[in-house]
Amino acid sequence: GTGKRKRDDDDKENRPVQRSKLMCSSLNPSSIALPVKLSKEQSTILDAVLKGKNVFFTGSAGTGKSFLMRRIIGSLPPQHTYATASTGVAACHIGGTTLHAFAGIGSGSAPLEQCVQLASRPQIAQQWRKCHHLVIDEISMVSGAFFDKLETVARVVRKNDNPFGGIQLIICGDFLQLPPVTKGTDKKTFCFQAKSWSRCVQVNMELKEVRRQNDLSFINILQNIRLGKCSEETHQILRQTVHHEIQKNGILATRLCTHKEDVNKINQYHLGKLQGEERTFVAVDGEEAYKDQLEVLSPVPKKVVLKVGAQVMLAKNLDVQRGLVNGARGVVVGFDKKNQDYPLVKFVSGEEEVIRPVRWTFKVSGAVFINRKQVPLKLAWAISIHKSQGMTLDCVEMSLSRVFEAGQTYVALSRAKSLEGLRILDFDRSCVLANPDVLRFYHKLELTRKMMQTSLDGSW
Repeated sequence: GTGKRKRDDDDKENRPVQRSKLMCSSLNPSSIALPVKLSKEQSTILDAVLKGKNVFFTGSAGTGKSFLMRRIIGSLPPQHTYATASTGVAACHIGGTTLHAFAGIGSGSAPLEQCVQLASRPQIAQQWRKCHHLVIDEISMVSGAFFDKLETVARVVRKNDNPFGGIQLIICGDFLQLPPVTKGTDKKTFCFQAKSWSRCVQVNMELKEVRRQNDLSFINILQNIRLGKCSEETHQILRQTVHHEIQKNGILATRLCTHKEDVNKINQYHLGKLQGEERTFVAVDGEEAYKDQLEVLSPVPKKVVLKVGAQVMLAKNLDVQRGLVNGARGVVVGFDKKNQDYPLVKFVSGEEEVIRPVRWTFKVSGAVFINRKQVPLKLAWAISIHKSQGMTLDCVEMSLSRVFEAGQTYVALSRAKSLEGLRILDFDRSCVLANPDVLRFYHKLELTRKMMQTSLDGSW
């Protein structure tokens, strides 16, 4: 209908890229022939969404969560659907905005009355009222307290006493990944521990079938680590990775860091050591009014500074067939004189490509789109675990001695495309942690699933 056409016109320039993005999750070329058909369990979830149910679905790395999420968003009416995620990086993957920006109540730490006032500002309230379907991706980083506050705000602002003010919720994420960020001494509460969770969420499902089957033994290791298990064999295999030689074609391994301060230091230090002159590329931004949101959502900074020899990473899918995908690693080998000095990058695959500026468009609210046009590259000597969300990295090195949270080791390891492309400098069992509350929640999900299965089988 008309909704579909509207969406295409919003972003003519990126349409070919969008198309390919719909078909593949954060894709590695080896799995190009990803099944475009949904699996049985994925279809069950999509059907529940189309029936108007409030749905939470989860699953380990490689079970096709993002792929399914894009299918779901594509099948809902765009003018009444708000796609949000807990972080800017994740929001960018689904072309949406952050949950905090949508909600309009700041960090949510203010008292309830004040949050209601904030959400009642005309523009924000209009958004709340227009929203019939709210997508929340990467739910693990949203705290239970924030969720409860949103639930109340939704009812008050929409003047509707149904759970979450009658908005259909489609929630996705993996609670065994990164936990909510809490200020100071607050006890971490996960979303499933929110008082209103069971009222709001009617269907809880875990995707079990691994769709990204390029390295089953590695996936098996990941699934155990996700659950906090590390056998002697796994321990040995991961300790051995310290000897992996993962440089090729002049491309060094990206160092994955638990603290974002380290990332800047490492990248600036290495850039400074390179001979040759710097080239600076300044982004062209739309809407001045939304500067702050743009910085949160945009995967590339306002200024990209490069030199020949700079280790870089692609920040957008340019050509999936040729492996020029978000997260693909390369090195700057020159600047194209004939072409406004755009950087010439050699990728892991050996391909060389002039990287021209591309446009990102973010939907901030019902009718407001903001955009940034910039060279889709960022420095890649180091990247933070948070920023690497949803990427598969060709060659990645990590030190896990500073792991400070349950789930962090799993998230870090699951960024690697393969065991061969991974080097862990100091693997130790003690850094494999899973939160016991989360394990209990998943155990219950599993029991419910088995009961459902039995009753389904019994009904034949």
